[in-house]
Amino acid sequence: MKIAILLKSGPYTEEADRALQTAGDMLTQGHSVILYLLQEAVRFCRPGMKCSNFIVLQELIEKNLEVHVLTQDAELRGIKAPSAGQAILERSYESLVDLMESCDRVVGIL
Repeated sequence: MKIAILLKSGPYTEEADRALQTAGDMLTQGHSVILYLLQEAVRFCRPGMKCSNFIVLQELIEKNLEVHVLTQDAELRGIKAPSAGQAILERSYESLVDLMESCDRVVGIL
């Protein structure tokens, strides 16, 4: 099953904890999971992030979590390019709509 998780809360929040835990659980069950970072969640792309959730995110990327960031939201916050070894893909609002249409399930952890 292809599942998209939409996250708008920043890296240091309970919502981010829950999104990463949910993504990890779904990956373990064999699902294809895409984490889409919006609004404050784009701060996961800030260079030099050292918080525990950023480490968890990197571990999940190694387990095939696909991560997309809304480019416009990142630019509004002064974040130029994704970090995490370029494993985070820059996307637009149009790609978000396409993703939501192509997934079997969309989970919003806002």
